[in-house]
Amino acid sequence: MNILQTAQRVAITGGSIQSVRAASCPAQVAVSSVKDNATAQVRPYKEIPRPGKIEFIRSFMPGGEFHDASIVVYASAMRNRYGDIFIMPGMFGRKDWVTTFSTKDIELVFRNEGIWPEREMFASFQYYRTKVRPDVYGTHPGLVASQAEAWGKTRSALNPIFMQPKGLKVYYEPLSNINNEFIERIKEIRDAKTLEVPDDFIDEMRRLIFDSLALVAFDRQMGMIRKNRDHPDALVLFNMVRRVLKYVFDLDVKPSMWRYIQTPAFKKMISVLDESLVAAQNLLKESQELLEKRRQAGEEVNSNSMLQRMMDVDPKLAVVMSLDILFAGVDASSNLLSAVLLCLAKNPEKQGKLREELLKIMPTKDTLLNEETMKDMPYLRAVIKEALRYYPNGLGNLRICPTDVTLSGYNVPKGTNLVMASNLLMRDKNYYPEAEKFLPERWLRDPETGKKTPINPFTFLPFGIGPRMCIGKRLVDLEIETSVAKLIRNFQVEFNYDASCPYKTSFLMEPAIPFRFKFTDIEH
Repeated sequence: MNILQTAQRVAITGGSIQSVRAASCPAQVAVSSVKDNATAQVRPYKEIPRPGKIEFIRSFMPGGEFHDASIVVYASAMRNRYGDIFIMPGMFGRKDWVTTFSTKDIELVFRNEGIWPEREMFASFQYYRTKVRPDVYGTHPGLVASQAEAWGKTRSALNPIFMQPKGLKVYYEPLSNINNEFIERIKEIRDAKTLEVPDDFIDEMRRLIFDSLALVAFDRQMGMIRKNRDHPDALVLFNMVRRVLKYVFDLDVKPSMWRYIQTPAFKKMISVLDESLVAAQNLLKESQELLEKRRQAGEEVNSNSMLQRMMDVDPKLAVVMSLDILFAGVDASSNLLSAVLLCLAKNPEKQGKLREELLKIMPTKDTLLNEETMKDMPYLRAVIKEALRYYPNGLGNLRICPTDVTLSGYNVPKGTNLVMASNLLMRDKNYYPEAEKFLPERWLRDPETGKKTPINPFTFLPFGIGPRMCIGKRLVDLEIETSVAKLIRNFQVEFNYDASCPYKTSFLMEPAIPFRFKFTDIEH
């Protein structure tokens, strides 16, 4: 899966870097216009620019240049300092990360990654699954924690379940119902006079996404939006998924000695993963018991759901994937939904244009969305795509070099960890004309010429590309398209506050401000 923005703006003066924390904002990171710097003569790996290891450690310590800053802020600053390729030095058991912003490099890596692409594993996460709990994860550590042939076998088993559109058919109606419940929740919690939702509305969006993903993970609606907000096991998972990502950043991205001593963050992560596993096992057991009761009562049950198909492959695989769906999906998808709503709220003419499209497909507010009605919504998809560009999630994609390769004129040996920092290119004016503007039209054909705006595909990889692209892409598309369609059909959305820096980033994007959206009912 893919990664997002920046918690501070970086100003470059005479080669030095000054943190501008008061105006910290991913959308305003200074991006250099360094051109691809391949040279005729290949230079050795040791000449790739990099900060020293001591400098790197100090920069993330209290009082350091990048203390409490995101990896995106750090990478942006290093790009300005060194150019389109540099090294984040490895230490404490972690190898170097060669980071490139060159589209030529990015294309070269992806076109030569092979059928079993390998990527840097988040070692603490992998350690838990292979060393702490091999009883559960021994044969199925999951797509995030496996490599080579083991990864290939798991991915081959899951692709027919996750990557084929027909597998999503059973979720259209329940997703519509979940979003109808979310609409009722908005009406319950918004202020009667201002029509604004409370400061913690992101928590409500996360509940919406949790319930949406639970359709796949646990084969049922959990009711976390209104009916069953305090379900004990669901609440454990809901609270734990965010903490896991934080610990991954602290242990596997920032300098950490957890491989040598059990640091407090490492111990906390093990505890969180243990609690999450128990909760997921309980929910899956409960789901199977409910399913069996329905069968015995003669009720019609869906034996073609994603969960049941995973159970047919291997029940342990179903446990692993149910957890990974939530770990990877809840925060990323809820942040994407907030970004789409924010973009539309700040661009009411685009919101109006989207509503015109929706009114043709959804003549009434309670229109159930299905496979047929969802086909013809090009502007909706363009809106979501542009929101992904406008607020990119993280730094980019990770890979391990399968062979020696030349990147930006430097020799990079086999086995090197690579970061393709394509996400920061999404806000680069050299690749996107009027990059500072929210323009869904850039993804559509011009009505007069029939042509699309030319865009380098290797600057837009929010879900990755190739064999190891995000397996949940189709599921994310469906849930976000459904939620945005239902919300904009039912409400005029406004945001009457400063939105110049709405997100911050550690490893992935997270809200930096309260999302007090104003939801005004559409009359017809």
